Amino acid sequence: MARQTGKVPFGYEPPNERDTDRGSLWIYDAFEDYTEQELVRVLALASGRGIAKVVFYPLHEETVRRMEKRRSVAPYHRRVEALQALLASSDTDVDYVVEPFEGKRKKYTPVDTAFRFLEEKYAAPHFVWVTGTTAGLLAGYESFETWIKKIRWFVSAGGSPVTHPRLHAYANRWDPV
Repeated sequence: MARQTGKVPFGYEPPNERDTDRGSLWIYDAFEDYTEQELVRVLALASGRGIAKVVFYPLHEETVRRMEKRRSVAPYHRRVEALQALLASSDTDVDYVVEPFEGKRKKYTPVDTAFRFLEEKYAAPHFVWVTGTTAGLLAGYESFETWIKKIRWFVSAGGSPVTHPRLHAYANRWDPV
């Protein structure tokens, strides 16, 4: 292939890719008692860090039941409708999407499957936002070390404090928010 030369004005510098928004932030939560204040914190973090896309990943009832060992959780479609209403009422310019993957599966989805799906579908670098309770549960899984090395974590300080020893071992890979 022949080499083509082009002309650029004197002093031209190519645009820096670091100046543009990049990456994706996954919010991995049940969204059962999700409030507008939590939504504002998530969207402010995304815009402050220059994250291009925010992915809300609501968990199916079976996933919540197996993870948290509790019996009563609102149906998936009601939690998604409430989340979409919150998002519609928020006046934000952040690009977001509510991922319907678990709604299509309609059964328990392991965290490995969910994270692999999100990793393949959305642009890197990847970030994940979880509550302190969920972070403690995920730290107990065998694949925790693989995912904490790949993905930067944001742990919501609201609720229970982070006490899992594996989370303390990787304290440099997650930020309390």
